[in-house]
Amino acid sequence: MTTLDRLIAAQAARTPDAQAVVDARRALTYRELDELANATAARLKALGVGPEVRVGVVMDRAVEMVVAVLAVLRAGGAYVPVEPDSPDQRVADTLDIAGARITLTQPSCVDRMVSLGQQPVLVAATGSPVPVSAPTGGDNLAAVYCTSGSTGRPKGVGCPHTGWINRMRWMQDRHDLQPGETVLHKTTLTFDDAAVELFWPLMHGGRVAVLEPGAHRDPRAIIDAAVKYRVVHLQFVPSVLDLFLDALTDDDMAGLASLRSALSSGEALRPITARRFSARFGDTVELDNTWGVTEASIDSTHHRVTTEDGLSADESVPIGTDMTACEVRVRDARLDEVPAGEIGELCIGGEGLARGYLGDPRRTALAFVPAPGGRRVYRTGDRAVRRADGTITFLGRVDNQVKIRGVRVELGEVEAALVAHPAVLGAAVVAVPAIAGGKQLAAYVVAEPKTTGADLRAYLGDHLTSYAIPSTITFVAALPLLASGKVDRNALTAVAPTAPEEEPAAFLAPRTTTEETVAAIWCAVLGLDRVSIDRDFLDAGGHSLLAVRVLSRLRQAYELNLPIKLIFEYPTVQDTAARIEQLLLADLAEVH
Repeated sequence: MTTLDRLIAAQAARTPDAQAVVDARRALTYRELDELANATAARLKALGVGPEVRVGVVMDRAVEMVVAVLAVLRAGGAYVPVEPDSPDQRVADTLDIAGARITLTQPSCVDRMVSLGQQPVLVAATGSPVPVSAPTGGDNLAAVYCTSGSTGRPKGVGCPHTGWINRMRWMQDRHDLQPGETVLHKTTLTFDDAAVELFWPLMHGGRVAVLEPGAHRDPRAIIDAAVKYRVVHLQFVPSVLDLFLDALTDDDMAGLASLRSALSSGEALRPITARRFSARFGDTVELDNTWGVTEASIDSTHHRVTTEDGLSADESVPIGTDMTACEVRVRDARLDEVPAGEIGELCIGGEGLARGYLGDPRRTALAFVPAPGGRRVYRTGDRAVRRADGTITFLGRVDNQVKIRGVRVELGEVEAALVAHPAVLGAAVVAVPAIAGGKQLAAYVVAEPKTTGADLRAYLGDHLTSYAIPSTITFVAALPLLASGKVDRNALTAVAPTAPEEEPAAFLAPRTTTEETVAAIWCAVLGLDRVSIDRDFLDAGGHSLLAVRVLSRLRQAYELNLPIKLIFEYPTVQDTAARIEQLLLADLAEVH
């Protein structure tokens, strides 16, 4: 059976002079991409990379990152994506669990990789026409994706070529990408949805337009890139889709005339979002709501969102029916399929199943199980019901796993990180409704006196991804317990805090008109009655998506092209206001 890299090599042979990948700095034809992958793969093979060998990819989103991924596959290995801005401990854990000892990286990360015990390799600057191949097949690993684990360490999911090829072929059957058409690569490589943005177009003669690092959080940058590159397909988690719709203007619509399809996945899609999408795009752009897990090749069900979905009184839009060669069933505790209308657990079978969790046979045996009839299925832990018409509606989780802005987070992993802090005596974490929609994490902590939320966030920032850091931290005298001795999570919100998250400080009111405007925007977005001008955005309950909403309102208020990183570089009201005043003065000086 074939592999992803062979399918892309075959496309390169058919259209060698067509543009394959482009970013803000450079573009590569299929021939250039092919030859750079050859040269880089040769470097990897010289270091012993071959079938089943895992290779880290620690790189910012760029043309070179696309070359790196293809080079690993061409050498016969499996790539292990890691975000360069992840804490050292997270990078080390991910590469260790995957068994990666060689890492493709960028010059700025070479010393760091050496310090973490890795053999760093740079992408070749000059291509080679000499083909590089390996004796791999469809059952060999293509990638290892690490997901949140309840023990505090991530789980390494081994993903074979076969399942991912099936997913890309479904995309082509569904959306019929034509040679030369462009798909925007905006998803961080550590999310498996990024694979669709890369492999689908490259397998079918399309062009991958690579969004600059960090810009995936900025809806204005996404819109501008979609217009610039005449993108035909976009992918979102629903919370970012909402921001995209917020930022769209009537002037943008003409520039998005090439857009034919969009995909929403990673979180429950709300009817109000479906309604807003339909109101803006009508029937000109198809919106698919998909559902799936890394353990079963990204997505396994799909639903074409309709006008009626936007009018539904349900909490979420249906996740639909099986994709090609996927077998999604609602089953009971004995793994028997339940009748339509009955609630059960979603289990997935078919061609998309992952090999399992690398180095963890016990966890693999618990999650990948034989169903009646002997077929191997993956128990997702998701609750659902199948309607009489065959469509499936997602109802939530049966365990302590949640989705935060499209990312799977085990509450146990966050709790384990908290109690590892020397001043923390106990901790419990729950998911609560977020102001921007979806969920956010709330932590309840028993700690030594004078411990602050800022102390704990700084500590968590060295051990967890940003998505797993709680938006609120409440200090309590004791955690409420059930008769069994387990934490009573339903009672947590009723426990009286022993102290505010931060030590009381004098409230500093806005002193200038700009500070008043910034403070008002903060309060509106964060749901606060007032905010001291010296309070940190993150400590006030902010996160990356809320920062985008603040930024969008600031751009409208001052008609400035403010960068997405503004809120994090100037994290208080007074700092943000001072920076805006500097920019306004600079604009005024240019006019005169």
